[in-house]
Amino acid sequence: MAEETDQEKDLPASEQKIRKAREEGNLPRSRELGGGVVLLAGVGLLYSMGGELVGQSEKLMRQGLVLERAHAFDTKYMGLKWVSMLQESLVILVPLFLVVVFAAIFSNVLVGGFNWSTKPLEPKFSKLNPVKGLKNIFSVNGLAELVKAILKTLVLGGVGYLLLMQDLGEFTQLSAMPLEHGMAETARITIKDALILAIAFLLIVSIDVPYQLWRYYKGLRMNLEELKRESKESDGDPHLKGKIKSMQREAARRRMMASVPNADVIVTNPTHYSVALKYDKDGKGAPRVVAKGIGPLALKIREVARENKVPMVEAPPLARALYSNVDLEQEIPGALYTAVAKLLAYVYALAEGRAHLVEVPGDADIPKGMDPGPAV
Repeated sequence: MAEETDQEKDLPASEQKIRKAREEGNLPRSRELGGGVVLLAGVGLLYSMGGELVGQSEKLMRQGLVLERAHAFDTKYMGLKWVSMLQESLVILVPLFLVVVFAAIFSNVLVGGFNWSTKPLEPKFSKLNPVKGLKNIFSVNGLAELVKAILKTLVLGGVGYLLLMQDLGEFTQLSAMPLEHGMAETARITIKDALILAIAFLLIVSIDVPYQLWRYYKGLRMNLEELKRESKESDGDPHLKGKIKSMQREAARRRMMASVPNADVIVTNPTHYSVALKYDKDGKGAPRVVAKGIGPLALKIREVARENKVPMVEAPPLARALYSNVDLEQEIPGALYTAVAKLLAYVYALAEGRAHLVEVPGDADIPKGMDPGPAV
C-alpha cells in the first residue's frame, strides 16, 4: 500500500511543503560540493601565500634544529621552546584555518541556501531503528552513494597515482637539495598536485549537486490527496470558517445597531426596509448610511429607533434606493441629494410641528434605475 502511495506522488511539491521542510531543517545539501570548495580554497591560499608560508615554515624549522649546548641540559628551556614553536606554528596556520572554515560554511549554503532551524538537533528515536537503517543502506539512495564512493575512489585514486608516478623522480632528488630550495620545490609539487586533484574533484561535484537537488525535490513530491489536504489546511476548516464569518457578521450587526440611537432619521417602507441616516451638522460631507436592514433586521432597527426617540419617516422609494445603492458608513451618492435634502427638511419641520408644510420624497425624486421596486 505504501509503495502504491509513493508511485502516486507525481505532483511537484507546493511552496507550503517546501517552506515547512526548510523550517524542519530539511534542505538539499551536497557534501561533495563542500569538500570541493574547501579543497579549492585551501589550494588557492597556498598558491597565493605559498612563498610566505614556506619562508615562515623554513624559519621555524631552522629554530627547531638549532640548539645551544647550555640549553640541552635545561629541561625547562626545552618545554618553553616547544610551546613557543607550537604557538608560532599555529600563527602560521591561522590564515589557512580561517579560509577553510569560511569555505566550509559558504559551500554549505551554495545548495539550498542559508537556513536556521533547531529541529535537526532534536532527538529522534526513529533514527536508531536498525530496520530503517538497513532499508536506507539497500535503498536507491544507498546504491547511488555506493556508486558515488566508487567513482570518487577511482577518479581521485587514479589521478593521485598518476601524479605520484610523475613526481616520484623529483621526490627522490629532494634529499640532495639545500633546505631552502628543497622546501620551495616540495611546496611547488604539493600545490600543483592539490590543484589537479581539486579539478578532478569537480567531476564528482558536477554529478552530485544535480543528483542531490533531484533527490530532494523527488522526496517532497505529493499525490493528489496530499495536495487536497494541504489546501484544506491552508484555507481552513469550512465549518470553522463559517463560524468565524458568522461571528464577524454578528459583531458587525452589533456595531451597526449601536449607531442607530445616534442617527438623525430612519427611512422606512411599510414592512421590508429600514435605513438609518446620519448627517454632521458642521456640513462636512454628505449624509451617510449608518445602519440598514430588511425583514427582521429592519424591524429591529425600528425598535431601537423608537426606544431612543429617533424620528422615522416612511418613504418607500428612497428607503429602497438607499438600501440598494449605498453601503454602510458610505455617503449618499449625488443622485440622491435632492431626495435626502427633502427628507431632512421634513424631519426638521416635524420637530418644529410644521411637517404638513413639507413633502416627503416620492418616486419623482428618485433617479431612474436606483429604486429596485417594491418587494414581492
